Amino acid sequence: MKHPRMWVLVLTVNSVLGADPALAALDEKKFEAMERRLRELERRLEVAERGNRNIIAAPSAEAAAQPAADERTVKALDQKVRILERKREVEQEVAAENAKKTPKIEAGSSGVKISSPDGGHNLRIRGFVQADGNFFMDDSTQGTTPQNRTNIPDKFTLRRARLLLDGTLFKHVDFRFAPDFGGGQARLFDGYVDLHYFPFASLAAGKQKAPISLERLQSATALLFAERAYPTQLAPNRDLGVVLHGNISRLGSTAQYGGLHNFNDVITYHLGVFNGTTDNQAVQNADTDRDDDKEFEGRVFAHPFQHSGVSVLEGLGVGVAGSWGQPFENQLANLTSPGQNAVLSYANATSANTVRGANVITNVSSVTSSGDHYRLYPQAYWYWGPYGLLGEWVLSSQGLHGTRTRRIGNVTHVRNDVSVRQDNTAWQIAASYVLTGEDNTFQGVRPPHAFNPFASTWGAFQLAARWSELDIDDDTFRNYATAQSPFFLANPQTSISRATSWAVGLNWYLNANIKLMADYEQTYFEGGKAGTGTNQLADRETEKVFFTRFQYAF
Repeated sequence: MKHPRMWVLVLTVNSVLGADPALAALDEKKFEAMERRLRELERRLEVAERGNRNIIAAPSAEAAAQPAADERTVKALDQKVRILERKREVEQEVAAENAKKTPKIEAGSSGVKISSPDGGHNLRIRGFVQADGNFFMDDSTQGTTPQNRTNIPDKFTLRRARLLLDGTLFKHVDFRFAPDFGGGQARLFDGYVDLHYFPFASLAAGKQKAPISLERLQSATALLFAERAYPTQLAPNRDLGVVLHGNISRLGSTAQYGGLHNFNDVITYHLGVFNGTTDNQAVQNADTDRDDDKEFEGRVFAHPFQHSGVSVLEGLGVGVAGSWGQPFENQLANLTSPGQNAVLSYANATSANTVRGANVITNVSSVTSSGDHYRLYPQAYWYWGPYGLLGEWVLSSQGLHGTRTRRIGNVTHVRNDVSVRQDNTAWQIAASYVLTGEDNTFQGVRPPHAFNPFASTWGAFQLAARWSELDIDDDTFRNYATAQSPFFLANPQTSISRATSWAVGLNWYLNANIKLMADYEQTYFEGGKAGTGTNQLADRETEKVFFTRFQYAF
């Protein structure tokens, strides 16, 4: 090859044009013209270099100028090639920089996830809707009050409609924002930030589930029955505060952060300081605090046989939780039946009459919780293959304070002022079995094959049964005044002293997102109804309710 520079130039142009998809799209005719021009220049340079050895006379001016013109053309083409190479480098640099800024978006049955390119920041959008039907059977049409079982209406309700916004900032800062629009109300259920630089010691602050009740900590989408059992009513629901929590894995294994409430490691713990709430206090009423005293809450949960090789015991989890606080005149919430009817309401009554021409108003103020309030809450579950078992017991001990006043004309007289220690207890045992053989877990059932009648796949079916009891301290119903003018902390003619419920249910998991539920629950009460004649008290009628639920979660 006499002109290697020319061939290098040709190869360079071809490599540049062929390597960059954007440049390869140049007009084909221009490319072919350039190629022909290069070949012609190569031929002419060879001719010029070889010369005409047979001519002695000096070359003509035109012949002398031709090599110089060809050299200028080669230099111009070389400059163009350099420009094309630099353009390609710039485009690659821009593409690499854009890749660093372009977020990753994933959408599927688990919701929508938006992540930064390095994975350090992400936002996950999820939610669920639960549409219920509550149908009461054998409810009496006699009487004038709900406590006397007056024709409780069957109804369809939007039990929950919750949006879950979960995210991570800088890899180690998680957050959750979870508003709910069920029941025709807008309420904030969760709103917290969790710093988890170390899995064994993370710190969460904000509005969150109190680390007390095992069934309360279970996601609402994984519940066995439409309504939780009685122990959750003697525990706080959501509370505002700060909690130190962590998880510890087995020896030889590195613990991984598993969220605020983790059920995957050998040991998990929670130690928190909260505003404090009363038993069964509504979520929206936990946003404010009435006094300076705070409530301490703690929980330890363990899987003692995890990774032991004993498969029948690996799914056993046991724990204990508790709380202690000193509320001051906190308003007490009602306790409800499985059908969500009030079964315990603390005294709040006013009567008026005339004595010797003067107006007399007797008022029983709302009973409040004051003084020491503590809870003790042992809990456990066991899962093995399709089998599942969950049990918990709770003692809620609080000081009750009640005042009855009488105002005669413009003068108020304190007639009674009483404080008692109330010890309420509740427990439950719930069993479940997956008929289709899938694994039964605390997080619910995930069918491997979605319901599709055309492919003869039916999802997963789960049977469930439960027994639950609630016992109210007898001092709650003691008469602290006279037989003619009684003063109760809770009226025994309208509030029950004991409830016993049994339930059976069938859950159908059509796929990972849709779940259909059908439950029947029957409850027997002691007290809670006015008697007749010498019989001052009677038992409220048995509550029989059939629940249905259509649940969609993404």
